[in-house]
Amino acid sequence: MATASQRVFIESLPNFVKQEVALCGWICRMRVLGKTTFVVLKDCSGEVQCVAAPESTKEHHLKLEDTVEIVGRVRREDRAKSGYELDILEVHVLNRSGQHLPFNSFSNLDSVSPETLIEYRPLALRNELIGNVFRVQAALLRLFREFLTQRRFTEIITSKLAPTASSTRR
Repeated sequence: MATASQRVFIESLPNFVKQEVALCGWICRMRVLGKTTFVVLKDCSGEVQCVAAPESTKEHHLKLEDTVEIVGRVRREDRAKSGYELDILEVHVLNRSGQHLPFNSFSNLDSVSPETLIEYRPLALRNELIGNVFRVQAALLRLFREFLTQRRFTEIITSKLAPTASSTRR
Protein backbone atom coordinates (compact mmCIF):
# COMPACT_ATOMS: atom_id res chain seq x y z
CA MET A 1 0.00 0.00 0.00
CA ALA A 2 1.32 3.42 -0.91
CA THR A 3 2.29 5.49 2.10
CA ALA A 4 0.97 8.74 0.58
CA SER A 5 -2.53 7.36 0.11
CA GLN A 6 -5.28 7.18 2.68
CA ARG A 7 -7.81 4.31 2.73
CA VAL A 8 -11.31 5.72 2.23
CA PHE A 9 -14.79 4.46 1.42
CA ILE A 10 -16.22 5.13 -2.02
CA GLU A 11 -19.05 7.31 -0.69
CA SER A 12 -16.49 9.81 0.64
CA LEU A 13 -14.64 10.31 -2.68
CA PRO A 14 -16.12 13.82 -3.19
CA ASN A 15 -14.01 14.92 -0.20
CA PHE A 16 -10.78 13.77 -1.88
CA VAL A 17 -10.86 15.31 -5.38
CA LYS A 18 -7.32 15.59 -6.83
CA GLN A 19 -5.95 13.53 -3.94
CA GLU A 20 -4.44 10.06 -3.87
CA VAL A 21 -6.54 7.49 -2.01
CA ALA A 22 -6.68 3.74 -1.48
CA LEU A 23 -9.98 1.94 -2.05
CA CYS A 24 -10.67 -1.64 -0.99
CA GLY A 25 -13.53 -3.60 -2.51
CA TRP A 26 -14.44 -6.13 -5.14
CA ILE A 27 -14.58 -5.88 -8.90
CA CYS A 28 -18.18 -5.95 -10.08
CA ARG A 29 -17.66 -5.01 -13.74
CA MET A 30 -14.73 -4.70 -16.14
CA ARG A 31 -14.35 -3.67 -19.75
CA VAL A 32 -11.57 -2.67 -22.11
CA LEU A 33 -12.40 -0.03 -24.69
CA GLY A 34 -9.53 0.87 -26.99
CA LYS A 35 -6.65 2.17 -24.90
CA THR A 36 -8.58 2.28 -21.63
CA THR A 37 -9.50 -0.33 -19.03
CA PHE A 38 -12.53 0.41 -16.88
CA VAL A 39 -12.80 -1.41 -13.55
CA VAL A 40 -15.97 -0.81 -11.54
CA LEU A 41 -15.09 -1.27 -7.89
CA LYS A 42 -17.70 -1.75 -5.19
CA ASP A 43 -17.45 -1.53 -1.42
CA CYS A 44 -20.05 -1.38 1.35
CA SER A 45 -20.71 2.30 0.64
CA GLY A 46 -21.07 2.39 -3.15
CA GLU A 47 -19.31 1.89 -6.44
CA VAL A 48 -16.89 3.86 -8.57
CA GLN A 49 -15.36 3.49 -12.00
CA CYS A 50 -11.57 3.19 -11.99
CA VAL A 51 -9.63 3.95 -15.16
CA ALA A 52 -6.21 2.80 -16.41
CA ALA A 53 -4.29 1.82 -19.49
CA PRO A 54 -4.78 -1.92 -20.25
CA GLU A 55 -1.05 -2.68 -19.93
CA SER A 56 -0.96 -1.34 -16.36
CA THR A 57 -3.57 -3.86 -15.13
CA LYS A 58 -2.79 -6.79 -17.44
CA GLU A 59 -0.15 -8.33 -15.16
CA HIS A 60 -2.70 -8.69 -12.34
CA HIS A 61 -5.09 -10.91 -14.38
CA LEU A 62 -8.08 -9.22 -12.75
CA LYS A 63 -11.50 -10.85 -12.96
CA LEU A 64 -14.98 -10.30 -11.59
CA GLU A 65 -15.40 -10.67 -7.82
CA ASP A 66 -11.65 -10.38 -7.08
CA THR A 67 -11.10 -8.41 -3.87
CA VAL A 68 -8.58 -5.67 -4.50
CA GLU A 69 -7.02 -2.52 -3.16
CA ILE A 70 -6.74 0.19 -5.79
CA VAL A 71 -4.62 3.24 -5.17
CA GLY A 72 -5.44 6.15 -7.41
CA ARG A 73 -6.17 9.82 -7.85
CA VAL A 74 -9.77 11.02 -7.56
CA ARG A 75 -11.17 13.32 -10.24
CA ARG A 76 -14.55 14.73 -11.10
CA GLU A 77 -16.18 13.14 -14.13
CA ASP A 78 -19.66 14.28 -15.15
CA ARG A 79 -20.21 11.23 -17.36
CA ALA A 80 -19.56 8.82 -14.46
CA LYS A 81 -22.54 7.46 -12.53
CA SER A 82 -21.21 8.79 -9.21
CA GLY A 83 -19.77 11.99 -10.71
CA TYR A 84 -16.23 10.85 -9.89
CA GLU A 85 -13.64 8.48 -11.29
CA LEU A 86 -10.40 7.09 -9.96
CA ASP A 87 -7.28 7.12 -12.12
CA ILE A 88 -5.48 3.90 -11.16
CA LEU A 89 -1.90 4.23 -9.94
CA GLU A 90 -1.50 0.83 -8.25
CA VAL A 91 -3.47 -2.39 -7.93
CA HIS A 92 -3.03 -4.97 -5.18
CA VAL A 93 -5.02 -8.19 -5.40
CA LEU A 94 -6.11 -9.04 -1.85
CA ASN A 95 -8.06 -12.22 -2.65
CA ARG A 96 -8.84 -13.91 -5.94
CA SER A 97 -12.36 -15.10 -6.61
CA GLY A 98 -13.08 -18.73 -7.45
CA GLN A 99 -12.55 -19.92 -10.98
CA HIS A 100 -16.12 -21.04 -11.70
CA LEU A 101 -18.62 -19.07 -9.67
CA PRO A 102 -22.28 -20.02 -10.23
CA PHE A 103 -23.31 -16.33 -10.21
CA ASN A 104 -21.89 -12.84 -9.73
CA SER A 105 -22.79 -10.19 -7.19
CA PHE A 106 -24.81 -8.30 -9.82
CA SER A 107 -26.57 -11.39 -11.24
CA ASN A 108 -30.32 -11.88 -11.19
CA LEU A 109 -30.63 -14.59 -8.53
CA ASP A 110 -34.19 -15.72 -9.37
CA SER A 111 -32.91 -18.84 -11.13
CA VAL A 112 -30.26 -19.70 -8.50
CA SER A 113 -31.26 -22.46 -6.10
CA PRO A 114 -31.47 -21.74 -2.35
CA GLU A 115 -28.82 -24.43 -1.75
CA THR A 116 -26.38 -22.64 -4.07
CA LEU A 117 -27.12 -19.28 -2.44
CA ILE A 118 -26.35 -20.76 0.98
CA GLU A 119 -23.20 -22.51 -0.23
CA TYR A 120 -21.94 -19.23 -1.74
CA ARG A 121 -23.35 -17.00 1.03
CA PRO A 122 -20.50 -14.43 1.13
CA LEU A 123 -20.92 -13.90 -2.62
CA ALA A 124 -24.73 -13.81 -2.38
CA LEU A 125 -24.51 -11.11 0.31
CA ARG A 126 -22.77 -8.84 -2.19
CA ASN A 127 -25.97 -8.89 -4.26
CA GLU A 128 -27.96 -5.73 -3.57
CA LEU A 129 -31.35 -7.42 -3.00
CA ILE A 130 -30.02 -10.07 -0.60
CA GLY A 131 -27.78 -7.58 1.15
CA ASN A 132 -30.75 -5.23 1.63
CA VAL A 133 -32.56 -7.87 3.69
CA PHE A 134 -29.69 -7.87 6.18
CA ARG A 135 -29.35 -4.07 6.11
CA VAL A 136 -33.06 -3.74 7.00
CA GLN A 137 -32.65 -6.27 9.82
CA ALA A 138 -29.62 -4.39 11.16
CA ALA A 139 -31.48 -1.06 11.02
CA LEU A 140 -34.48 -2.52 12.86
CA LEU A 141 -32.26 -3.97 15.58
CA ARG A 142 -30.40 -0.68 15.95
CA LEU A 143 -33.66 1.29 16.22
CA PHE A 144 -35.17 -1.13 18.77
CA ARG A 145 -31.95 -0.97 20.77
CA GLU A 146 -31.89 2.85 20.69
CA PHE A 147 -35.59 3.06 21.64
CA LEU A 148 -35.18 0.77 24.63
CA THR A 149 -31.88 2.33 25.71
CA GLN A 150 -33.51 5.78 25.78
CA ARG A 151 -36.11 4.31 28.16
CA ARG A 152 -33.36 3.00 30.46
CA PHE A 153 -33.75 -0.67 29.59
CA THR A 154 -30.67 -2.83 30.07
CA GLU A 155 -29.71 -5.26 27.35
CA ILE A 156 -28.72 -8.62 28.76
CA ILE A 157 -26.68 -11.06 26.72
CA THR A 158 -26.96 -14.47 28.33
CA SER A 159 -24.54 -17.32 28.15
CA LYS A 160 -25.23 -19.91 25.48
CA LEU A 161 -23.27 -22.73 27.12
CA ALA A 162 -25.32 -25.86 27.77
CA PRO A 163 -24.39 -28.59 30.28
CA THR A 164 -25.20 -31.31 27.72
CA ALA A 165 -25.08 -31.59 23.97
CA SER A 166 -28.07 -30.07 22.23
CA SER A 167 -30.36 -32.34 20.28
CA THR A 168 -31.54 -31.87 16.71
CA ARG A 169 -34.41 -34.39 16.93
CA ARG A 170 -37.64 -33.54 15.22
